[in-house]
This record gives sequence, structure tokens and C-alpha cells, in this order.
Amino acid sequence: MYRTLAVLSAALLFTHPAAATHVMPEIIVPGHTEPDFTHVTITTDDQGRTAPDTARLLTVVPGAAYNDNGPLSGQVQYRGMFGPRMNVLVDGMYINSGGPNWMDPPLHYVPATLLGEVELTRGIGSVSSGPGIGGNIIATYLTSHFGDGSDFKLNGTVTLGGHTVDDGLDLGGMVAAANERHRFQLLGSYDKGNDRKFGKGEIAATEYSRSFLGAGYGIALGNQEFSLDYRRNETGDSGNPVLPLDIDFFDTDLLQLKHTGTFGDIVMHSQLYYTHVDHRMTNYLLRQPPDFSNLPLPPFAGTDRRFVDPTSSAIGYRLDISHPLADGTLELGVDGRSGENNATVRDPDVAAFYIDNYHNANSADYGFFVEWRGDLRHRLHLELGVRYDRVVMDADPVNAQPADLPLALVPGTPPFAIRTLRDNFNALERSRADNNFDWVAKLGYELTETTRLELGLARKTRSPDYIERYSWIPLEINAGLGDGNNYVGDVSLEPEVSHQVELGLDWRTTRAYFTPRLYYRRIDNYIQGMPVTNMLVRAVSGNANGDPNPLQFTNVDAEIYGFDAMFGARLNEQWRLDGTAGYTRGKRRDIDDDLYRIAPLNGRLRLTYEKNAAWSATVEGVAWARQNHVSRIITANSAVGSSRKTPGHVIANIYGQYAFQGSGIKLQAGVENLFDKDYIDHLSGFNRVAGSGIPIGERLHGPGRNVYVTLTRQW
Repeated sequence: MYRTLAVLSAALLFTHPAAATHVMPEIIVPGHTEPDFTHVTITTDDQGRTAPDTARLLTVVPGAAYNDNGPLSGQVQYRGMFGPRMNVLVDGMYINSGGPNWMDPPLHYVPATLLGEVELTRGIGSVSSGPGIGGNIIATYLTSHFGDGSDFKLNGTVTLGGHTVDDGLDLGGMVAAANERHRFQLLGSYDKGNDRKFGKGEIAATEYSRSFLGAGYGIALGNQEFSLDYRRNETGDSGNPVLPLDIDFFDTDLLQLKHTGTFGDIVMHSQLYYTHVDHRMTNYLLRQPPDFSNLPLPPFAGTDRRFVDPTSSAIGYRLDISHPLADGTLELGVDGRSGENNATVRDPDVAAFYIDNYHNANSADYGFFVEWRGDLRHRLHLELGVRYDRVVMDADPVNAQPADLPLALVPGTPPFAIRTLRDNFNALERSRADNNFDWVAKLGYELTETTRLELGLARKTRSPDYIERYSWIPLEINAGLGDGNNYVGDVSLEPEVSHQVELGLDWRTTRAYFTPRLYYRRIDNYIQGMPVTNMLVRAVSGNANGDPNPLQFTNVDAEIYGFDAMFGARLNEQWRLDGTAGYTRGKRRDIDDDLYRIAPLNGRLRLTYEKNAAWSATVEGVAWARQNHVSRIITANSAVGSSRKTPGHVIANIYGQYAFQGSGIKLQAGVENLFDKDYIDHLSGFNRVAGSGIPIGERLHGPGRNVYVTLTRQW
């Protein structure tokens, strides 16, 4: 099969990036049409599906990067923010991760073959986007659309793709039927791959499998539209080499009801959704389990096989109304979500063993916002917004089998230490309530028809998540940081408060564009791991859980600053040049140290030839500078990690597309990492798997040469 793929890819038939990255979409406000330079939209109709993880697509956006935790577990990083700090919504839904190590970040539930589009807000997000101090990302599925007449018409799309770097196969698509009043759709996809190849071998525990099914219905009643959608995701054995366990399964249900309607000049949107995740992760199905201890206790002696059965559920809602006001639009809304998480550690060799990681850890967020966008006067545009969130959290008492052993009454023994940690946690007042206030002000001034200046100011807040507050026993659980450290939480953590400023220039002509941004963010109460001083925690971590230097989530002070830019020029009717560049610097303000897992200076440059609408070809270079700024606090305390600086690298890609006119068939193909460069991935965690082509404790290497072909049929 892959010999055929290699031959086909030589044609270099792939789309040009200018179509993939819509630099200047437009938004409409009453009485005025202005270019919107602050949103970048990516669609896989315009890009080859080189991997099943949708998060990878966003690496073409300036300031965005990809944290590689596994083939289906990657997290989007934007300007130094990732994980719980990002506001990532799937079709408007907040998905409460099923695992405490975020093996299923939100975009895990949007297979690339089913992606409609994914939009990233460049810079400061609006208060209407939701809570959180990081970037705002909204991904949508393929969906049906209402027709023009009473007769039903069928349409759909199906995609088949393959990639050699993991012998992977991606299959997915949608079938829809619609008329002017009703619309139906069925979705389905399947992804499967083996261990990933890199320049010097294979990375163990990077195989994956996932299937997805969905159905939806919409009805139009005059000026009102209603829709109901159900999706089911089933992920099978999938690796996470930078985490202590791998995915055994995720069985996830997503249910959503939406409404859009107009009442005169008032537009209303409403949404109600429910998510539920059943999950299991293990350290013995895809890797050799570790041997952390020789304690004379059955759960700890010899090989430490473990599995964890987490569950999560969430209910969310949103209601907003907007109407014209003073040369602009006023939007008022409420949104919220409540979720619950449970996780229990077990031993397949000792049935009695268990540790309640989290017992009914719950959180509820009740949000209210007001936002106005419009014209102050000719060429001067303003957005003002304020937001209030009431965040209420709690967790039930926990327990652990070692704490109930007779030896737990003997001071100085590990069971005694675990018993003491349990009792101390259960005695705490675990209920917490935060009152978070956000505001955003963005001012845009059009100097000329081709040039616009932007200034943005904001205050954003984020409450700690349940992992940061309610982790009571030292385990490597940290929302997917992949740093090799054991962590404990702190119930008394304060919310993070970020003050940020951004300056932007947007210049475009019919032949060229340049959109640089400068930004600075000062974060008070930034939550990061710090060395634990509690000797009982250190004893449990070192004796039973393999890490003598655990960390505790702690409020510190930090700052993040940098720049990013998009630029391009049409050289003539056939040739065009496009590129991005970005630099992010993250460091502590209270001590001399850097923040963990921050992208260094990087950029990409693409030269595209497009003969006509039918075909095009691109040559691309991607460059990353050396990362000299590595967090000593995080890496020096890691049981498996390394504080070594990561070297820079450059890789070359070629790709292209050909559309068979009149048939609805598109062929996309290419070669990533053309020269099979062996390089270290700056933003990966540290390998935890023995017997891999990468030693334990070394950062993952980037994928090797990858030949891929995607065939799409639309009708």
C-alpha cells in the first residue's frame, strides 16, 4: 500500500496555505463592514490530513504550537498557554476531560476527517468567548445545511487517507439529507496507526485506534432554528509515552441541543449540552510496567502494574442575545457548566488494593457577560466587555487500601504516611468559591484603506482545576504536563489573574500582507509546581511512587511576552509566498527561573505554485531555534526528566493537490520531513517507556519522513 502512496505523493498535489489559513475573513456589524484580522480559520478541506490529531493543524497559526503527549492526546499551545488555561470548545461545548492527565484534551473528540473548521482567536479573546486566561479555540464538525426547496437532497463527503510515519489509516465522512425545513446528518470515522517512526527508529507506545459515530437533526420554523446532535467516541489502545500510563479506552457520549432565532432586530442563541466519559488507563498493555519499590507489601513489591478507572460528566449551557446599539452591537449573555470527576487507582495483581485519587471532585462555573462592538467614529472601532464568573468547587473524602492496613498504625511506615495524608485531607474544608472578574478593551484604527492599528488591554482570570486543588497523594497526575514529576494539590490555591496588553499592525494590499503582534502578560498567582516540604508527602512519593522530589501546585508570579506575525506576497499570477514567525518568553517574576514547556523562536516559509483552481504545489521550510530557557524548578526535580537545552532544527516539506473537475474528487499528497531529519521536539514531555528508540528521560523526537496521501469525494 505505502509503495503506491509514495509514488502518488511525488506529484506534489496539495493545496496552497493561503486557502488553508484565511488571513482576513470579514465580520458584519450594523452599518459597517470591517476586515477582522483577529481570527484564523483552518479547514481540512484545504489541508492534507497528515495525522489524526486535529490539534496539529493549528501549528500553522503564528503563536500556536503543539504539545505532543501521544498520537491522540496532543494539546494546543498558544503564546505559552496550554491545558486547562486554554478555552477550547467543541461545537460550543466544554468537554470535561475524562482523565486527570488529559489524555483526551477537547480536540481529541474532533477527528480530522470529521472537522468542519477550527478557529483560533488571535490575541486577546472576547469576554463572550468564555472564561480562561489562555487562547480561545472553537472547533466544529461537518454538518448538514438547510436546502432551498421542499424536496430533500442528498449530499456528503468521505475521506480516506494514509501516512507512512505510523502506517496509519484515516477514514471518515458525513452523509446528509436536507430541504428548506429539515436537515439530517450521519457522521462516522475510524483512525488506526502503529508506533511512530523517527530518524533513528521507532517511538514505543505511540500506536492508536479510535472510532466515532454521530447523528444530528435540525428544523427551521420561520425565524427559529433548532438542532439536536449526538456523538459517540470510542478510543482503543493508544499510547502516551510521556505520561505514566497509556489509554486502554475512552467511551464518550456527547449530547447537544441548540437554538438560533431572531425577534425583530434581536438575535438569540441558546445551547444545552451533556458529556460523559468512561475511561481506563494502564501501565502494562503497551509498555513494560515500572518497578519503583521493593517494599514488603504486596501492592508495592516487585513490578508495579496499575490501572486507573476515571469517569467524568458535565452539563453546560449558554444563552445570549444581541441587538443594534449606537453604531454597534450589544451582546448580553449567561453561560455555565458543572462537572464531576472520579478516579481510582487499582492493581490487577492485588484485588484489594485501591487509592481514591478523586472522589466526587466537582466544579460549577456560573458566568455573566456584557459586550459591545462598534464604531466610535469613522475608522475607529471599539470592543468593550466585562465578565463575572462564580466558581464553586468541592470534593468528597478519600481513602486508600494501604491506609487501612494494620501497619498503618505504626509510625514511620509508608502505610502510616498514607493514612496521615488521607486523614489530613479529609479534615480540610474542601469547599471553595471564587469570584472572578474579567474585562477586555480592544481599539482598532484604520490609518488607511490598507493599514490598521490595534491596541488590546485585558484582565483575565482562571480558577484552579480539581487536579490542582484536590490531589492529596503524590502521583504523576498534572493535566498532561509530561514532566516526570509527582504532584500534590493545595485546596487553598487562589485564582490566576492575568493582565495583558497587545499591539498590532495589519497591513494588506491586493498583492501582499503583514500582520505583526507584540504582547505582554503579567500573571499573579500563576499555578506551578514547587518542591514539597511536607516530609510525609516526600516519603510516600519516594518510597512507593518512584519520585523522591515531588512538587506541589503553588501560586507564584510569572510573565509571558513575545511577538508573532503572518506575512505573504503574490509574486505573480502563479507564484505566492506565505509565512509565519513567532517568539514566546515565559519566566517567573518571584525567582530567577523560566516557565515549563514554552515554544522557542520559530517560523515557517511556504512557496506555492498554483496553475489554476484545479491544482497547486508547495515547498515549505519549518525552523525552530535552540531553546535555552528551560525551567530548572520543573526539570531538576523530575525523576526521569532532563534540564538540558534543546537544539534548533530545520525541516522541509513538500505537498500539493489536484481536483478532478466535475467529479467532486480531490487528491492531496505530500512528504513531511523530506530529508528524514532526526530532531528533538521542544514541546514534548520526557519519555517514560522502556525499550523504545528513545531512552527513558529524553524528550520525544519529532516524526521522521512521512509520505501521505488523502483522497476526498464530495457530492
